[in-house]
Amino acid sequence: RRYWHPLSHVPGPFVWSISHLPIWHQYVVKGGRLLHALPKLHDRYGPVVRISPNEVHLSDTTLYDTIYSVGTRFLKDPSFYTPMEGPVATPILLTVLSPDEHRWRRKMITPFFSRQSVLAVEAMVWDKANKFCDVMQSELDDASKTRPFDAYKALRAVAIDVITEYAYARCWHMLDRPADGYGIWYPEAIRSVQTMFPWLQTLPFLTPLFGALPDGAKIALFPPYKRWNDSLQAVRLAVDQVGAELARGSHPPRRTIIHHLMEPQEKGLRLDDAAVFADAVNVTGAGTETTGATQERAMYEVLRHPDVHASLVKELREAFPNPADMRWTLLEQLPVLNGVIKEALRLNPGVPGRLPRVVPPGGATFNGVYLPGGTIVSMSAWDMHNDPSVFPSPSAFDPYRWIQGTTTTAQQIRQREKYLVAFSRGSRGCVGQNLAMCELYCTIAAIFRRFDDLSLRVSSDFGPEDMEMTELVLGYHPNKRRFRV
Repeated sequence: RRYWHPLSHVPGPFVWSISHLPIWHQYVVKGGRLLHALPKLHDRYGPVVRISPNEVHLSDTTLYDTIYSVGTRFLKDPSFYTPMEGPVATPILLTVLSPDEHRWRRKMITPFFSRQSVLAVEAMVWDKANKFCDVMQSELDDASKTRPFDAYKALRAVAIDVITEYAYARCWHMLDRPADGYGIWYPEAIRSVQTMFPWLQTLPFLTPLFGALPDGAKIALFPPYKRWNDSLQAVRLAVDQVGAELARGSHPPRRTIIHHLMEPQEKGLRLDDAAVFADAVNVTGAGTETTGATQERAMYEVLRHPDVHASLVKELREAFPNPADMRWTLLEQLPVLNGVIKEALRLNPGVPGRLPRVVPPGGATFNGVYLPGGTIVSMSAWDMHNDPSVFPSPSAFDPYRWIQGTTTTAQQIRQREKYLVAFSRGSRGCVGQNLAMCELYCTIAAIFRRFDDLSLRVSSDFGPEDMEMTELVLGYHPNKRRFRV
């Protein structure tokens, strides 16, 4: 593997080049710190580094569009994506490898996530955002409660309530369940199941074996699967309710994604029941932790920077003397809010880590290094968002880097927008990004238009490392010590 392999000429650490264990170690033992280990390897070995027997990681951010673009010939790596099917035992849109099948399946749901479709349900998003503010107001006003408000849980409840209302026309009402931790069990289930992936990716023969086991055996072997199984049952119930509704010939006032997927499509084709369920799991899960975590990061950073906090409150109050007049399209025109949202996405991308692709037949050359066809090649949003040549002082939260002025030119902003790939790019980019952006703008605007006296409450040992990104597939904070308001 080291000396007689087609990638023997690619620089990289010895152990990484002969084994998958270093990547497994970064995920399992180090707690998802691969995205921090890779830049250190690039500092030592250059822009092209061999990180496993058949995988090469690239740090040259100008190459991103070569690999992740519409019509790319660099297809998804099955050894990375197929193990993600294990928990639902069937391909989801994220893991479909065939471009033709992916195109057909994406085409089915894309109209429901278009900007026009999201604008049509903006009132629902505002309802959830304002409900969050009502819940926080109630908690903070309750004299019998001395503990600050745990925004970590409630912000994820906003995301859950939005996506379930959007996908099924049946809200799960997590914001109404403070005794249940605002439904925190659901995002924790998503997090727990991802701890399986490094094992299945390192030992791929386990994927079909694990999928064939009954649920009881899965839970016995992997106790966190219990949470995941509970989440699957919740999604199954929602899908079954939609199916029963269609069988009765009744329809909700608003046609949803799941209603659409369960009905015949063009040429009489439709997804089978397993694929509908898998995509329902994908839509619900992907629409929860990613958006909730970015909202959390935005709120944390604004409260941590008094100057930004004051500027944002002032901007919102001057633009909207009546908060009922706030609209997503108008909020996008506010420079400070726009900068806050983009910085939160930059520092907290939903999927910060590497996205492996397969070099097409004939090979490809990157930075003077030839990679034969079949080589796995990867880049990451984290590297794009932390390129100091594009984002000076990349670890700093600086919403003003997105505002044209004396220190920032329009050309610099255009370049930064090109390098902001929180939703990836191309035909494999996040299909739900319009809904996510609507949620981010509405929720953050609702919070800071209503409240001007919020402050952070953190323990004495809380530090920057508590908000540092780690990743399984989705991005996370260690959350050993959470901030409160």
